[in-house]
Amino acid sequence: MDPTSSKALESALQYLQSHESPHIPSPPQCQKRASVALVLRIRPRSSHKATYDQKKCGAATNSFLERLHNFFSQPWVQQGDPEVLFIRRAARTGDRWTSHVALPGGKSEPDDSDDRATAARETIEETGLDVDTDHCLYVGNLPERIVTTAWGEVPYVNVQLDKNQILDANQPRLMVLCPFVYLMMRDDVPSLNLQSSEVDSSHWVPISVLLSPALRTHERADVSDRLAAQGGQSTRFFLRATLGHMLFAAVELSPSESVYCNLSKDPNSNNQRPTPTTGVPGKILAWWSARSASGGTRLLLWGLTLGIMTDFLELLPPHDAPNLWTWPTFSHWDVRFILWLMTYSFRMRKMRLVVLDNQAESFKADPGDETSQSSEVTWTEFSTQLRKGSPASTIGQMLDGYYVFVRKAIFLALFLRIGLGSMLAAVLYRTYQRRLYNPRSRL
Repeated sequence: MDPTSSKALESALQYLQSHESPHIPSPPQCQKRASVALVLRIRPRSSHKATYDQKKCGAATNSFLERLHNFFSQPWVQQGDPEVLFIRRAARTGDRWTSHVALPGGKSEPDDSDDRATAARETIEETGLDVDTDHCLYVGNLPERIVTTAWGEVPYVNVQLDKNQILDANQPRLMVLCPFVYLMMRDDVPSLNLQSSEVDSSHWVPISVLLSPALRTHERADVSDRLAAQGGQSTRFFLRATLGHMLFAAVELSPSESVYCNLSKDPNSNNQRPTPTTGVPGKILAWWSARSASGGTRLLLWGLTLGIMTDFLELLPPHDAPNLWTWPTFSHWDVRFILWLMTYSFRMRKMRLVVLDNQAESFKADPGDETSQSSEVTWTEFSTQLRKGSPASTIGQMLDGYYVFVRKAIFLALFLRIGLGSMLAAVLYRTYQRRLYNPRSRL
């Protein structure tokens, strides 16, 4: 089945609606929560006129399944192209997610009734898109995750609500992130009205782009500022020159429609963290950033948002979205080789565990499957019985313990560089001394 077909998407949305992911309460010492909205639409082709039949698709007279079936029964929907709404956040100094490609959303406020209300409020504030209207169908939620800080980067951590999962009490936690899925059932919605202080641009991206192996690439992330949180710019420059950039799996987005904020000076503004340029070390650091940064004019989906999208794309055939994911590594070849060598057995063991999970009996997104209609499913059942395992859970399991080896690889690389550098300096010094005090060596 074509993963971008209307039947595949309808089956995935029906499955998502009937299998609600469990709610994760805020962990101790971290009461922050945030929500994002994964908004889908069908872009009609020129040969089909898009119309919204409120009588068949409205909430007043139809159930969820009836609305979903009636919507996907329309010719313009069956021949259209499904797309996802992304935003590119405004560049702000000190913001952890500055200029990142993300889903609309933000932190919860005391007036929000629940996490879903936060997603709806943030979406209309940032983009002007109202997801609480009759022509916008709320589908369900994707697995919630606890966002933590670990070794200078922000991974997503999926929490399994069973006795087999133990969270490190000493691991700093930023927030609980809750993704919600919506389906726009009409095409003639008003143009997006972007919030200039939060959003630089918005982009509708076809699902076919997200699933294309040809558009898989890497994001070069600078982690020196977080590794050297207590150091200055000189320390950051030393770490960056030594380690290079960290490479994370990414998707290069090719939007079908984009809207840019009126205050945006350049639609292709650099997708990098602002770099201080004061002083000699700062100017050297800025030069190094301009020299080594790649993909600044591209829209790259990576990190936390890529994890959420992988979670959703795994519901579409061929259910192998995590196979397009790659292990984080470094740009410098020696650090990369040391990390590859140190993690080889670890990665093979993790992949074997994933294969074992994939062999478990699966729930398939089949509208005729009575099992998939039951909402009484535990998180353990969901993560082990989904065709390829829960994608976020799969990636979370594979990354669990990986950054321990990253730290060891960094220390080993630094030790080897210092050691080899010292040996080379000693050899050169001894050669110089021989030539200096041995007249024959100069003849």
